[in-house]
Amino acid sequence: MYIFIVNPVAGNGRGYKIFKKLSKSMIYQQIIAEYYLTEYPGHAEEITKNISKGSHVELKAIIVIGGDGTIHEVMNGLKNTNTAVSFIPGGSGNDFGRGSGITGSPISILKKIVEDTSGIPYWNGDYNISGSSKRSFINSIGFGFDAEIAAKANLSTYKKFFNVLHLGKLSYVIALIQVLFKFKPIQVELHLDGHTESMTDCWMVTVANHPYYGGGMKIIPSAKIEADLLPVLVIQGISKWKILGLFLTVFTGRHIQFKEVTLYKAKKLTITAKSNITYQVDGQTDTCQSCVITKNIQPIQIMGSDFSLKLSQTS
Repeated sequence: MYIFIVNPVAGNGRGYKIFKKLSKSMIYQQIIAEYYLTEYPGHAEEITKNISKGSHVELKAIIVIGGDGTIHEVMNGLKNTNTAVSFIPGGSGNDFGRGSGITGSPISILKKIVEDTSGIPYWNGDYNISGSSKRSFINSIGFGFDAEIAAKANLSTYKKFFNVLHLGKLSYVIALIQVLFKFKPIQVELHLDGHTESMTDCWMVTVANHPYYGGGMKIIPSAKIEADLLPVLVIQGISKWKILGLFLTVFTGRHIQFKEVTLYKAKKLTITAKSNITYQVDGQTDTCQSCVITKNIQPIQIMGSDFSLKLSQTS
C-alpha cells in the first residue's frame, strides 16, 4: 500500500492539480493507495503521526505531494524510521527534490517510486532550540541574514504573485534588497565539536543536508547526503554591497570563493547569541537565542531517487 499526503494549496494549488492528474493515471490505478489532503499548517505532521501509530499492512511508502514545508512536517511526524518516504514536488521551492535526486514529471516520479526496491538512505538534521524538544530539519537551518530574508518573503504580498507566475525566486531577491540595508550583523558563539569561534560581525550561519535552499540556490555546494557530519557555512566581516554581489553567485555556488565565507564540518554545532536572532528551518522562520544541531543517526529510505537508480545500474 502507498499512502499519499497531499498539500492542496502548495504552489498555489499545484499540489492538488498534480494529485488529480496522477489519480487518473494507469500506474496509480494499478497500485493500492490511500490519500489524505492537508487542511491547515501542521496537519501533515498530525496525519503522519496517526499513520505511524496505526497498522497499515505492507505500507511501501508515504508519498508527499507538496512543497518543502509539507515534507518537513511529514518527516517530523514519522515515528517509525522503517517507513519509506518519497516526494513529488508540488511547491514553490522543492529543494528536497533537488537534494535527494528526485527529478522528472510527476508521472515519471511515481513510476520510479513504484519500481524502486531499495531507495536511498537520507539522514535528517536535528535541532534543539533553547532547550525545547528536538525536531528535524530536512533541507537546512540558518541563522541571521538568510533567515531575515525568508521571514520578509514569507510575510510579503508579492511572494504569492510570483509563485503563480512560477517566479518564486524573485520574491527572495526583492526580500534580500529590503533586508540588506536594515540588517545588523549578529554576535554569536559557535561550538563545533569542542572548538569555539566567537564572531562579532557575523552575517549568517547555515547548516545543510544537501547543497540546495531558497528554490535552487547552492548554499553549500559541497554538501552531500551523509550520516555523520554537518556542513556549516559562515559569512562574516562583509560589506553590505559585497553581500549583494555574493548572493548573485549563490545559484552557481561560486560565493564560497569569497574570503568572508568559511566552511566547516562538525558532528555537533551549538550556536549561542547575546540576544534573540532570527532563524529559518526549511524556509519557516522564528527567533531564538541558542540552538544545538546534530545529525539524526537513523536514516529514512527515500524512494524514487535517481541516485538509487544509478546505484542499481552500477551494482
